[in-house]
Amino acid sequence: MASSPLPGPNDILLASPSSAFQPDALSQPRPGHANLKPNQVGQVILYGIPIVSLVIDGQERLCLAQISNTLLKNFSYNEIHNRRVALGITCVQCTPVQLEILRRAGAMPISSRRCGMITKREAERLCKSFLGENRPPKLPDNFAFDVSHECAWGCRGSFIPARYNSSRAKCIKCSYCNMYFSPNKFIFHSHRTPDAKYTQPDAANFNSWRRHLKLTDKSPQDELVFAWEDVKAMFNGGSRKRALPQPGAHPACHPLSSIRTRSIAFSSQTLMLLEEIFGEKDQ
Repeated sequence: MASSPLPGPNDILLASPSSAFQPDALSQPRPGHANLKPNQVGQVILYGIPIVSLVIDGQERLCLAQISNTLLKNFSYNEIHNRRVALGITCVQCTPVQLEILRRAGAMPISSRRCGMITKREAERLCKSFLGENRPPKLPDNFAFDVSHECAWGCRGSFIPARYNSSRAKCIKCSYCNMYFSPNKFIFHSHRTPDAKYTQPDAANFNSWRRHLKLTDKSPQDELVFAWEDVKAMFNGGSRKRALPQPGAHPACHPLSSIRTRSIAFSSQTLMLLEEIFGEKDQ
């Protein structure tokens, strides 16, 4: 990766993405990926649940509505929408023909009018943020992402994952002044360089750094992008998770069932006492 514009004596070396870490299984191409045909229907298993996939613009995408109604059915629409936006996941709306294909495949109900599609990688990230543990990716020691933003006059810095242990951690070292900032403060920090152009922030706020802070390398390798996405998913607010319902679970195992059982038993005892009291009075 390119070095910082104004290197200092204590600058952190940016590891080369090709030798930094090995790509994981998610970055490996799936068998037959090059032979995908437009509107080809497939199936992907996420957390043990089959999800219908459809090839759109040469890329396999999954039905977000089906994911929301199965894997994420215990979460509200607003929770899923806000988390998707925070993770930078953009839905691609399918055409009427593609929507009909999804209906016939059982992914969408007949009454549906539209459907957003996301990639398999994006679906894994979204589900992991709700159902899994957002552990930091395995990166080499002293590794740093070369990042930049274009808010105001813009700025460039080194995002150090080892220092990112909370949402307000000062983990970004400015390449110009060598000061450390938290991600949500760094997007408001800028330096006016001779070739810089002022850009009015697009509704920038302290919670939108994931949208404004980007890798400086315009064509990074997939494993570097995936690691950056995993880092951004950490401390993403509302880390509340709910366990998936177990198929075939006995109703008596549900806590509400025991509450109902106790309330019914109590009501029966009350009725018996009332019958005894009124019965004695009648005698």
